[in-house]
Amino acid sequence: MLEEARRLERFSPPFAFSAFFSPEDTLLCVLAAESALGHLAASVAGGDGREPIRVAELTSGSGLVGLHLLGLDLSARLLGLDIDKEATRVSTRNARLLGVSSRAEFVQSDLWSDGAGELLASAMPQLMVCNPPYIPEPPDGAMEIEAGAGPNGTAHLLRALELTDALQPESLALSWCSVSAPGAIVRDAERKGYRLDTLYLTVIADGEYSGSVHKYLRGLPHAYISEQPDTIAAVAPDESASFAYLLFAGAFSRRKNGDVQAGAAGHVERICSDFARAGVTTLATATGPFALHCSILNRWDELQLRIILHGSVTNQQLPYA
Repeated sequence: MLEEARRLERFSPPFAFSAFFSPEDTLLCVLAAESALGHLAASVAGGDGREPIRVAELTSGSGLVGLHLLGLDLSARLLGLDIDKEATRVSTRNARLLGVSSRAEFVQSDLWSDGAGELLASAMPQLMVCNPPYIPEPPDGAMEIEAGAGPNGTAHLLRALELTDALQPESLALSWCSVSAPGAIVRDAERKGYRLDTLYLTVIADGEYSGSVHKYLRGLPHAYISEQPDTIAAVAPDESASFAYLLFAGAFSRRKNGDVQAGAAGHVERICSDFARAGVTTLATATGPFALHCSILNRWDELQLRIILHGSVTNQQLPYA
């Protein structure tokens, strides 16, 4: 994944990140969004008279994914929504720093509010991106960092898919993980008339918060994690991980008349169950009715990815220097 991460070097400081920024799933979502944008661009009329592509980024955070797409399509327009006021301020500043303020608007809005629906209906996005909090919330609310993801981690994604009923976007780029009912997302997208074209998958060690909720996650019927020694060694050679799980990002397109996709959700669930049963080696034979890209991100790779996006401390002016 580090080769792919090089495309994001333009987002190093002074580009700023919101409080809940996670570079691993952000990069996967970028890859899925690129794929979805490419599919969309190929499906719309070409030539100088083409209308600008309209993009909406839900739970937009720093705005990185949507702003990256504006760098790929120099006429595209972006609407970003996030419930966090500070995230909206950060993303608006980032758009200004990148020189795309005239094509990007970020608004503080709750996805479940009437206001969000009205904003999206006005924008009528052709491509909708959502890289939300997706770790299931314990009943006691111990994982504040993932607030709002719901008991199985799918709340934002299912809301995004609900919004497609009225908006009818041509393409979607969504990210989720193997501890948050992974098949449910794909199954709901299929019910809404979308097919999974490309799936990006990476194996990653448990996060900073995971030690306190390890037992909780292990007990969830919809969570798939691996505690196989070879898998732990692959993602955390220093043995700092308790388990490994899968990050996903998918590029979806609206099905045409007569277009049928057989059981993509079942294939995703099978990939997850095989991983939970026998670990990382099962990914070598993973298949599905979609293009599949698999990778492993170990602790050292995670650190390098953060350096790429946050910038090396040796190249930054320290506040006391």
